[in-house]
Amino acid sequence: MADTSSIEIQSARYAARDLLAWCLVGLLPWLLYLQIAPELPLHQTEFLCFALAAIVMWIFRLTPDFVPGLALLLIVVLLGIVPREIAFSGFYSQVFFLIFGIFVLAALLAETAWLHRLETVLVRKNASFPMRLLAVVAAGVLMTLVVPSPLGRASMVQPLVHRFFQNAQAAGNSFLALAHIHGATLLSTIILTGNPLNFVLLGMLDDQTSNRYQWLGWLQAASVAGLVIAVGFAAALFVFGAKRGAGPRAAMQATDTVHVDPLRDWATLGLYVFLLVAILTRPIHQVPLEWIVLALAMAVFFFSGLTLAKLRSKFDWPTLIFVATVVAWGPMLDHLGLSQWLADQMPLLVPIFERNIYLGFAITMAGVFVIRLAVPGAPAFIILATALLPFAQTIGISPWVLGFTILTVSEGFIWPYQHGVFSQNVTMLDAERISYRMSSLIFFNVFFYLLRCGAIFLSIPFWKALNLI
Repeated sequence: MADTSSIEIQSARYAARDLLAWCLVGLLPWLLYLQIAPELPLHQTEFLCFALAAIVMWIFRLTPDFVPGLALLLIVVLLGIVPREIAFSGFYSQVFFLIFGIFVLAALLAETAWLHRLETVLVRKNASFPMRLLAVVAAGVLMTLVVPSPLGRASMVQPLVHRFFQNAQAAGNSFLALAHIHGATLLSTIILTGNPLNFVLLGMLDDQTSNRYQWLGWLQAASVAGLVIAVGFAAALFVFGAKRGAGPRAAMQATDTVHVDPLRDWATLGLYVFLLVAILTRPIHQVPLEWIVLALAMAVFFFSGLTLAKLRSKFDWPTLIFVATVVAWGPMLDHLGLSQWLADQMPLLVPIFERNIYLGFAITMAGVFVIRLAVPGAPAFIILATALLPFAQTIGISPWVLGFTILTVSEGFIWPYQHGVFSQNVTMLDAERISYRMSSLIFFNVFFYLLRCGAIFLSIPFWKALNLI
């Protein structure tokens, strides 16, 4: 009875929270309308009010993330606020086709047995704790190259991590969880294909800038930050994880039998090798990355590498639609003349950046941290990037640099509610009654958050050398 009563109380709380959130969705746009209507034309005012309603829905997660974005596009088109070809431009943009192809290749990879093979090797050798830690990190980092969703990567690696947990080994379990969480997330903004929001940022840039930051261009500009984060991550796991994880080694047992199709597995590996070669030789053949990826995705279907049933279960359709709806925000703001208006609302930051570039970045990152305490990562990035990118040129900073800074810091997290991967791991540990130390997880989350900020500061001289600042 006690459990039933507790569930009912929790359900009532969620219902009350959702009711309050829906009230804010209806109330806040009207308050914004009363505030800005005297100074802005009608279409601009209406767009900002509808956009605020979508943002509130994102913040409280009242619906799947793609629903508010898609609803906003439908409303602004039906009311004649924005032309149809601009509102739905995200669905035929280069970014849309690029991420579509990447998701198809990621779905194909999820059907292979490469992780099962890795687990089989570790089981056979009864791997030590440092080796298990290394395997989890390596799997997460390699997945970052080919799977655009951090949560998707974490879900693919989770069965491997789950096999490594041991009873009465709270310290070791904690560091395995940390390796899993941050191995799947820490480099997600360093590599273009590591996060859907990277493609959103790419879609917010003009065509010339966007072409500069394709796969290799993005990696080059983010290389110093990536190196700092990678070195800090490796040092933390080596100094703390390997030592504290020492203890009696429990024998590992193999998981259930997985169907292995060697032809499909090696063909999938061949596709990724071809993609890597095409990326590295792009200065020679000059074929845009999105068309290469889309051609490989079509080859998957032509040669029956992925059935429709598997595509439905493995393909991240909601994220694809979400990205397409958000990519259209930039063109819509430009069409309505709101980009410059938003830039004019940030007069205090301009002299700070002009006086001291490091102080400007510090204040920007502090603002991102505060906003992320209440707002999920994707909405926080969209809000801040929409507001700050228009004035990047006025302070002599590349819009990519400012967007990358916002994205890298907004993808950081400390508590479970701030990121799906951390929340997923904590939920799994609690459900399986696996011993771990939340204090260790929080402590290292703070360390990795500061590491992200430090990586941005250390990248500033490099960006100056590239004439990005």
